[in-house]
Amino acid sequence: MVVSSRRNVLKLIGAASLLPYAAPVLAQQNGVANLRVAMQDLRSELDPLHNRSTALVSFRVLESLYDKLFAIDYQNGGQLKPMLAEAIDTADSLVFKVRLRQGVKFHNGDELTAEDVAFTFGPERMLQKDAPGYGVGQITFPTLAEVKAVDRYAVEFKTKTPDPVFAKRLTSYGGGIVCKAAFLKAGNFDQWAKSPVAAGPYRFVESVESSHIKLEAHQNYWGGRPPLESIEFRMVREPAARVAGLRAGDFDLITTIAPDQFDAITADTRLDIVGGDTMSFRTVQYDSLTNRLLADPRMRRALNLGIDREAMVKSLWKGRISIPRSHQNTAYGALYKADRPIPAYDPSRARQLMKEAGYKGEKIIFKTVGDYYTAELAETQIMAAMWNAIGLNVEIQRKENWSQVQDDMPRWINNSSDGTYYPDPAASFVSRWGSASGFQKGGYWKNERFNELEKTLVGALDPAERRRAYQEMLDIFDEIDPPGTVLHSLAEFFGKRADFKWSPTATGLLDFRPGTIAS
Repeated sequence: MVVSSRRNVLKLIGAASLLPYAAPVLAQQNGVANLRVAMQDLRSELDPLHNRSTALVSFRVLESLYDKLFAIDYQNGGQLKPMLAEAIDTADSLVFKVRLRQGVKFHNGDELTAEDVAFTFGPERMLQKDAPGYGVGQITFPTLAEVKAVDRYAVEFKTKTPDPVFAKRLTSYGGGIVCKAAFLKAGNFDQWAKSPVAAGPYRFVESVESSHIKLEAHQNYWGGRPPLESIEFRMVREPAARVAGLRAGDFDLITTIAPDQFDAITADTRLDIVGGDTMSFRTVQYDSLTNRLLADPRMRRALNLGIDREAMVKSLWKGRISIPRSHQNTAYGALYKADRPIPAYDPSRARQLMKEAGYKGEKIIFKTVGDYYTAELAETQIMAAMWNAIGLNVEIQRKENWSQVQDDMPRWINNSSDGTYYPDPAASFVSRWGSASGFQKGGYWKNERFNELEKTLVGALDPAERRRAYQEMLDIFDEIDPPGTVLHSLAEFFGKRADFKWSPTATGLLDFRPGTIAS
């Protein structure tokens, strides 16, 4: 798709907010005990270390299946709070001693002990290079060296280097505790991931690829009786179909609502919308290693400068989401730089950089699935139009799945997001762009200085040292050798029945534990 003028760019932005909708026809229902959730995608592998599970759609399901040792209390300043563990203690940020909660039951009735925790993080699942969860484990727990059971309810973790955020890492998606006996009985990792046994508020019942996943309440849940009897996650790819199903009473909750669908939902008093900004980031990625054009950082800087983020947010998103100051979030506390500018829009400078790089109008491919992220296709079209308006020859190629986006060479440009599952740049900035990330390991981009600074960010105990390293990494990310860019916060809007009194977490996940649903 080629759009060559600023006027056409603005037309394209405006058109996305003018889509018509029909009158609501929601069927009347009373109460929600068996929740039906429509999502844009489902992954039937239900282990947090499985490489197909490292996506937001998977995390939303896994949140009901798995509990972790600790959680982040976003209602009280992002503090660490006990979950399966009662306390964590360290004297040097190298050895961490964890005391477990007693009497916790897995879905199969077994008691959770230190042996299960040690196995979850140990060599057979995560720490050895031939372990099935090694790759994902290295992203989430890159410093972990050893874990052992000290007694029935005590576990000791050792890290390779001091890790100032290790306790927070235990709250992340790779930290879901599994039942050792059930895992070994399953025979292999893939078979286990299809029918896991964990200790979360809901237990696995059934999974059908590209169709649905069904869970039911874990009656012996340590945190009290879960508020729902069952949850059924259904795969409904098209956003309009999810909205239509909500209005028809087929679903109680739908994910990933675009702004052009708001009116169709809020027009019915029996429905409402929750959500908005999350701590995560909506991004685009550039492959600078498998094609000549994007190997020149000036071309990637030009791409960044060619995106009018404010126009996109004001028009497409109706101003309901924010543009962060680079890859930062205010929840990072002392590491956050409040006067760092938001990514600039400068078409003149972009054209100058293109000229300096010797760009002569060669085709640049922007690959997209189109309907994975909220308003993904509309944003893809808008960005392509903006880039074409400054003289870049950008063509959109819509793909059927993520394998086609990521595996077909050269990869060029693709949409992405960086999930932030605990409040620290190690959670998303390092895990998505760092030395152990799929981005670098997959051969998209590499920067030696960035990777050297990463060691300080993840290992220094002095917050001032961490801040200096982080801010220089952001300089590389934004200006010097950009591997991609932040577009805006990863906005997550959910349509739901108005009588279902629930809201998403700051991470955009779906938490249905006791206390999360008002009566």
